Amino acid sequence: MKFYQLALKYLLRKKSKTFLLFFVLLLVNTMILSICMILRATDKSMQSMQAKMSSKIIAEVSDANTGITDAEAEQIRNLPDVGFVNRIGRYEAFPSDFSPVTANASSEEDNRKVALLSYDDLEKDSPFSELQYHLTSGGYITENTRGAVIHESLAAQNGLQIGDKLELSGENGDTVSVTITGLFRSAGRIEDKQPAAATAVNRIENQIFIDNETCKELLKDSSFYQLSIYTENPENINSLRSQVQEISGGKADIRTSDALYRQMSAPLEQISRTAKLMLALTLSAGTIIVSLLLCMWMRTRHKEMAVFLSLGKKKSEIILQVFCESGIVFLVSVLAAALAGNGVQTFLQDMIPGPETADTGLTVLLGIRDVGALAGLGSILVFIALCVSLIPALRANPKDILARMEG
Repeated sequence: MKFYQLALKYLLRKKSKTFLLFFVLLLVNTMILSICMILRATDKSMQSMQAKMSSKIIAEVSDANTGITDAEAEQIRNLPDVGFVNRIGRYEAFPSDFSPVTANASSEEDNRKVALLSYDDLEKDSPFSELQYHLTSGGYITENTRGAVIHESLAAQNGLQIGDKLELSGENGDTVSVTITGLFRSAGRIEDKQPAAATAVNRIENQIFIDNETCKELLKDSSFYQLSIYTENPENINSLRSQVQEISGGKADIRTSDALYRQMSAPLEQISRTAKLMLALTLSAGTIIVSLLLCMWMRTRHKEMAVFLSLGKKKSEIILQVFCESGIVFLVSVLAAALAGNGVQTFLQDMIPGPETADTGLTVLLGIRDVGALAGLGSILVFIALCVSLIPALRANPKDILARMEG
């Protein structure tokens, strides 16, 4: 009779022992599966937060006479873990076909200029993201949109509206034409509180937000006073900071802005650490309990094994039979734990408090990866327990065992 046939017959004959082993393994497997689901949920939530929390490094030049070049910005953009670089520049230009807003009668150059503020994405890292300014109509400049956003007072003074073109002139004599894509005003009407003596280039009404490509056409050798470097992996932000510092050559002050990510990830990291500790304790306790159970089981089978060995049966066949017996019970317990997984995930979801935002919510779901992790970890547990229980029985001399049984 083959070893697997013997294994099945033994399990059917020893129903109470089989059920006890199944029940213990079911409890242990359910615990392992639950912890695996929690760990996968926390890992998935952490990955989601990494993409949504907009963790970034801000590189800002400390000397107004120096700037971060376009080549340096491109080098930073190509670094690992960098998702987006918002280049920010501040320049001055002369209006060619419109006049700036001013209450100053001075004829000096600063009273004839406008301020150009260039961005790759105006909705980020600007007075608009900080709620100092807000759009009254139109849209922002984005990575794929060229244009200018101007103050509504500047537009009203010159009869301009969205879709019209502005012509700007640089100090080198080059000119460029740009389409108006949006109008803005400040929050709380700060522009109305400006001193009348302020020159045109220093007035809010003459700030023109423009895309970097248009600025490059106008100024040729434009550089940036600030880079906002968004990372796709906040965990490596310190390493990325060092790389940015090296590329900038020390001319920029580097600071990180990932407080929101750290604040949101702290509870998840705590849950993950607790779950890993629980997994270690479950595996340790499960191995001990199953080992003790199998050892008790093997003590009652010494005579059976001795008879098999004395009849010429190989030890390998006995080992295969025992492994097959435990393997069958283990597989059935894994299937039962997986079937109970839907109820377990609902219970865990109700037990774990969710964050304030749905975007970073901790959602516990049963997946193939969880069942695979259970099968792998559970197999190791059962293998260790079987080895512990089989060693004493197989090391004993069959004649001595039979003699003790007869005596």
